[in-house]
Amino acid sequence: MSRVKYILSALAFVALGVVVTLLCMGVPKQSPGERMPAAEASESRPAPKQEKKAARKVQKRPSRRPAQAQPAPRLAAPSVPSEETAMSAEDKAAYDTLQEALDSDDYEKLAPLLEKASQSGNREVREKAVEALSWFGRAALSDLTLFMADPDEDIRQDACTAWASALSEVEDAQEKGQYASAALEILQDKNLSDSLIMEINDLPDAQQIDIVTRLIEGPNKTAGEVAREHYEFITGEEYESPEAAEQWLQENPED
Repeated sequence: MSRVKYILSALAFVALGVVVTLLCMGVPKQSPGERMPAAEASESRPAPKQEKKAARKVQKRPSRRPAQAQPAPRLAAPSVPSEETAMSAEDKAAYDTLQEALDSDDYEKLAPLLEKASQSGNREVREKAVEALSWFGRAALSDLTLFMADPDEDIRQDACTAWASALSEVEDAQEKGQYASAALEILQDKNLSDSLIMEINDLPDAQQIDIVTRLIEGPNKTAGEVAREHYEFITGEEYESPEAAEQWLQENPED
């Protein structure tokens, strides 16, 4: 009887082993190096760094700095005063005459109008005078200085821009220095003076020193301040006196 029990027990263990083997064969084994299915992997693995960066990426905001506007071409057709600005009969006549001189390209007709136009209380009259002058280049250099001390910042800027353009037509160093000196003596605007004094950079040192010395010793304090800075730029020294400036020139002759 004990022998029969032993045989039955052995058979039961064999049968159990067969069942377990069959069950294991139905489940695919996965080695450590094998990847999980794509669907399961995407749910379980963390997003790669590049994907995280892409998720955080935002569109670049446009710059708040406006693009520099290009100056509009001037039109030959006569313009009209703004309806918003009350213009007296005298100012209207001056405006129209300035426009006529511009349209006819007649500087002789324009020149006698400029002194009065520069003193007009109407901004559009003064603006029209500068616009007309900007068309005559070198011939307008002296008259443009009438508007460099204008109370309106835009008119001062336009006058200086037209003046610098006209000065580029002057080749003689002595003449160029005279025009520059005359303009700087009038300007009261520090920023415009800083820009304008750079026009004398290509002149000989002796001529530059002469110009800035006269400006420093002159009555225009703004011009004097800008001239002192330019003197230091040329010499590397602070301005002391006309005699010290002359001594520097003697000790530093130009090649």
